[in-house]
Amino acid sequence: MRPGRVARSLSHPLRLGQPPSRSHNGERDPGRRAQRLEPVDGRRGNPRDGAAPGARASVLMSEVDEGALGAGLERVAARCRDEPELAATSTLLAAVGNREVTAVDLHGDGLDTPVPTIASVTKSLLSTVTGWALADGLVDLTTTLHELLGDPVPPPRRPATVHHLLSMTSGADGGLLPIDDVMALPSGWVPALLEFAQLDAPGRRFRYDNGAWHLLAAGLQRAVGGDLLGYARRVLEPSGCADVDWPRDLEGVPYGFGDARLSPRQLLAFGRAWADGRAVPDRYRERAWRACSPGGPPEQRPYGYGWWLSPDDAGVRTCLAAGWAGQAVLIAPDHGLVLVATGSPERWRNDASRPVLPLLEELARDVLSAARPGS
Repeated sequence: MRPGRVARSLSHPLRLGQPPSRSHNGERDPGRRAQRLEPVDGRRGNPRDGAAPGARASVLMSEVDEGALGAGLERVAARCRDEPELAATSTLLAAVGNREVTAVDLHGDGLDTPVPTIASVTKSLLSTVTGWALADGLVDLTTTLHELLGDPVPPPRRPATVHHLLSMTSGADGGLLPIDDVMALPSGWVPALLEFAQLDAPGRRFRYDNGAWHLLAAGLQRAVGGDLLGYARRVLEPSGCADVDWPRDLEGVPYGFGDARLSPRQLLAFGRAWADGRAVPDRYRERAWRACSPGGPPEQRPYGYGWWLSPDDAGVRTCLAAGWAGQAVLIAPDHGLVLVATGSPERWRNDASRPVLPLLEELARDVLSAARPGS
């Protein structure tokens, strides 16, 4: 099947909620049935009904000292101006609840101007879209790659599920450099990604996998009837990202792995929507922010569904969307705190630059250690 047909038709019906299958090595995958996402409040949420089910969530907030937060972010900005290793940092923003506390534009790139790329923060964006596709009943966490994309999927790759794609535990070799090779192809990205070797049984280990995210996007494209970008614009409206600039491959599939474009303030709105429950249905947010594995590089922290998570002993619970060249959305959900950093690919030097993220995490710990729980 040509990848264009994968993108534009749903010729292979989705069979949702199938009994647990066996992995490619013949072992039963006990996690498939357990990974099913049940309806929110006993029914399917629908992003076209208006308010997101997540808006009903009661979020524990804290009385954060906004003055200390603003002053702390200004100190981080000063270091970015003074230290060459941090010079690629473009903007820094902070919000508590529904209030933007501080926004710093270090190089005049614009707080409302889309950044050149949000890089792998795109994965968290696609996770958001997937949450609504699950709530709409278009796919299930147990839907296999074979059910998503049909017979072109090689037999060793077929048992991987939506759960495995979201958590980067599909077992395939689809990491950082292979996606660069695929992007150099004039067409046929999906078939090329499907040919990558299966290295482990699905669910066995975390392996950073750009390819899994693009295959997920291709599967969702089929599931929504051929226009994933249009569907994404509708369901991303509560997150303030409906006008996302999302590049597509030559078969029309939005890049699942990176390179979407949003402004710094849109990234802040995205983080706030996840923090207060508007971004996705409640049950999916809980699942996305639950560690599926201990994770690994590049962030070296546990991983959920498109989000890096703080370890249990971190003191302050945080959820992170991060991307190359210093893009970051850091959320402390128990306190309603969101910190955003964007970086310039033009100023980024792989051998010399470093992200500002550790300074943002330190700021969050300092500010929240003095915060008093509220409601």
